[in-house]
Amino acid sequence: MLYPVERTALGFSSADGKSQIKGLLWRPAGAAPNVRGIVQIVHGMSEHAGRYDAFARELAAHGYVACAHDHIGHGKSVTDPEDWGHMPARGGAEVLVEDVDALRRLVSARFARSVPYFVFGHSMGSFVTRVYLTRHAEGLAGAILCGTGNKPRAVSKAGNVIARTIARVSGERAASPFLRSVADGAYSRAVEDARTPFDWLSANEANVDAFIADELCGRPFTAGGYAALTALTYDAARLDLAAKIPPDLPILFIAGSHDPVGDNGEGVRASAEIMRAAGVESVEVVLYQGMRHEILNEDGRERVYADVLTWLEAHRAPAA
Repeated sequence: MLYPVERTALGFSSADGKSQIKGLLWRPAGAAPNVRGIVQIVHGMSEHAGRYDAFARELAAHGYVACAHDHIGHGKSVTDPEDWGHMPARGGAEVLVEDVDALRRLVSARFARSVPYFVFGHSMGSFVTRVYLTRHAEGLAGAILCGTGNKPRAVSKAGNVIARTIARVSGERAASPFLRSVADGAYSRAVEDARTPFDWLSANEANVDAFIADELCGRPFTAGGYAALTALTYDAARLDLAAKIPPDLPILFIAGSHDPVGDNGEGVRASAEIMRAAGVESVEVVLYQGMRHEILNEDGRERVYADVLTWLEAHRAPAA
């Protein structure tokens, strides 16, 4: 049975102590008492929760509640133009992680405790989620990590030092063409004969064009933003932190085989190996042949949607 879908807005105060976070909730109409589960979506860098509307509606049509919020420095959570792409150089990563927990508490309070709760993190959101799991995984039914990668810790550490130095010398909101070139620019250069600087996102040209046309997408990060991002990629690769994830938490890695963020699959497998080495017992990896970074928007995304729903159904047992 497919349900009609209701979409509503929600909001909460950010852990940064000043921002009002804007979010969305999708639910199967009239099916709230019997929802199959809750899936919290954690979006990626320089985008926003609204871009997950089609995916969230698919989940809700099959009986799941989906929710997502715009990170600080992103989307409709930005009220001051100076805050585009900005996060505190110190503590920004923690704010991103704790805001995920704030939304989880807000949404889970609306449903029975027996409803299984999942977290789905894409791209930067996958790094946020990986760190989140080392702190707040208790009670989760599972986690899906989409479009993730494995940055060497030395690289993340060096990037963090550079970003924080720029923030200290030029201000946290300073733009850094250098940081953008070595971070985002590296992905742009990964596609030969690219039509646009964002072809690495998707082989689907309409998806790339929609991203470029979206005024809430593609905003460059500040020095503070890059400091927060590199802090996340550093902690996500730490085996000692991954060891804090409950060993019985099921984790699914999904990515495109031609995604430069995941080094065409190698970084995805390496990330999964960190989880396994840390003692996580159920770690699966699925790579979609020919797809790039945004597998939820690629041609053939219906297969991704179906695989996610199948995995959710297999792990719906309520958490203890």
